[in-house]
Amino acid sequence: MNTPPEHAPTASGPAGSTRPRTLLLVDDEAAILSSLRRLFRRDGYHVLSATSGAEALGLLALQPVDVILSDQRMPGMTGIEFMREARRRHPHTVRITLSGYTDLESIIEAVNEGAVYKFLTKPWDDDLLRTHVAQAFEQSALAAENRRLGEAVQASNRELALANQRLERLVCDEIELRRAMQNAAGASRDALDALPMAVFGIGDDGMLAYVNRLAVHQWPHWSSALGGEPLPSMQRVLSALASSAAGDDNDGLRTAIDGHTARVWLRSMPGQRHPLGRLVLVQRQTGAPAVDSGSLA
Repeated sequence: MNTPPEHAPTASGPAGSTRPRTLLLVDDEAAILSSLRRLFRRDGYHVLSATSGAEALGLLALQPVDVILSDQRMPGMTGIEFMREARRRHPHTVRITLSGYTDLESIIEAVNEGAVYKFLTKPWDDDLLRTHVAQAFEQSALAAENRRLGEAVQASNRELALANQRLERLVCDEIELRRAMQNAAGASRDALDALPMAVFGIGDDGMLAYVNRLAVHQWPHWSSALGGEPLPSMQRVLSALASSAAGDDNDGLRTAIDGHTARVWLRSMPGQRHPLGRLVLVQRQTGAPAVDSGSLA
């Protein structure tokens, strides 16, 4: 005698849990139901039985069922009518019709429309019937795993869509922040250009990083070093400012630059984490002679 394929005694339940694989037997003859229960209990299934389609639908509403094995010729509701209703209410069940009644036209129609997975005839061969039912449970398990994977993919897609939305918001926020910083930087440059004195910006790396409009106009020699190291004459002024308190007071340091008398101040530019550099403020003195001998410039 042939033996049916091996199968696991449990089926997947909600949230990855397991439950007994459940088989529902439907037949209006009590003797046949008793025979089928004895046959399938050896395979470890949780076996339910009903003597009519209506009773079977009631059982389906109370607990999950993996495979249904139903007779075709029953009073009140035929097996095919029951299978169609079971498919409508519980589409994930695998449904097998077992009958000696040869209403082939309605049975073939039910198989073709998907209401019935297989049609088997009475009398049955025990081992062959067990094999068909075992295959039906394998089909149920495969469909359940496909649904689980599909739900996992959908959940991943939803999470990815949410992550993309968050990323888009962050990008928009970053763009807005950058635009605001650019606007602030532009406003700062405009404000420095409007000052009535020349402004030179020395970066924390010691390079001449900025000159305002008046600096270019009044001190083109110093301004020509923009982007590089300050000229030696500026470096001498910076050293003099750093070694005295003149750069920080209101009077500043009086010196000569390129033949012109000027007052120079030094201001630091503090940053949130480290100093951003220094500002050199230069104001040309009108009506005052330049200092030739001993001048810093």
